[in-house]
Amino acid sequence: MFSADKLISYTSASIDTCVNEELQHRLSLYHVFLKLYEHHRGLLDEILNLENSSSKSLAGVTLPYVQGVISNHAVHLTTNLLQGKTQALFQPQQVWILGRDPQKASVAVQDGRLSRCHAAIHHITDKGFFLVDLGSKNGSFINGERVWRSTLLKDGDRIRLGSLSFVFFICQTAQTLEPLSPEMLTHPENLQSVGRAAQSKDKSVSINLLQGTFTFMHPDADA
Repeated sequence: MFSADKLISYTSASIDTCVNEELQHRLSLYHVFLKLYEHHRGLLDEILNLENSSSKSLAGVTLPYVQGVISNHAVHLTTNLLQGKTQALFQPQQVWILGRDPQKASVAVQDGRLSRCHAAIHHITDKGFFLVDLGSKNGSFINGERVWRSTLLKDGDRIRLGSLSFVFFICQTAQTLEPLSPEMLTHPENLQSVGRAAQSKDKSVSINLLQGTFTFMHPDADA
């Protein structure tokens, strides 16, 4: 049986081991980075340039989504799957069919792997939104798993129907925020000063984090 002193000693040793392992891991990464920087500086520059160009190219990319909205007992879907434009879709029976048949599907998408009536999103009062596969040829998937029966959807679920992939969101609550003071509305420079203060705070936090990392890597830096 452990005594209190033995337990404290054992715990301290475990903590020291974890700290040493973390230190060794960080130092190893630091040395790898130094070697890369010394011998492959051009490669690192190319990686950074590629990352920057990828971020810029994503600026015009539309990320497909469907959102179930419940507001004052009124239910509808909001989506950008129709011609890439965000639209609110109200349906009396609260059943929205997804497929490639524009005559029968509430959300019609021209995808060769979609069935004419591929699946449906159905809202049941006090229960939520469900995805129902309508006997599609290529199947319906939630977070990578094929579903064969009516399945309850959760906020952030990734749905794939044929080649069509989108994220499903749920909005069930709303809140009214406090109004801005008359001074903020009548003097726009007040809003600008708030924005500048927030930016300055973000920069100082980033600088402190970098300094903390440098100090950790170089314990003698402050000496």
